[in-house]
Amino acid sequence: MMLTYSNNPITVHSWLLGTANKTFISLQAAIECAGEQGDELSAIEVLIPTGNHRYVIIWGEQLAALIRRVCASR
Repeated sequence: MMLTYSNNPITVHSWLLGTANKTFISLQAAIECAGEQGDELSAIEVLIPTGNHRYVIIWGEQLAALIRRVCASR
């Protein structure tokens, strides 16, 4: 996996009302959590902090492909 652990929490953010955001210290755990919410994938994004209040945001087809890759490696 390209990033196992992070000093800053990685957030699985959901745009659905009533769905709490979740934070993780590993990208793999965040991707697995997003995969568990597969029915709501269009409303989910993963935010990876890069410093200075900036983030890499993974969503849509890119997130779906990453979920497939992570789940296939288990």
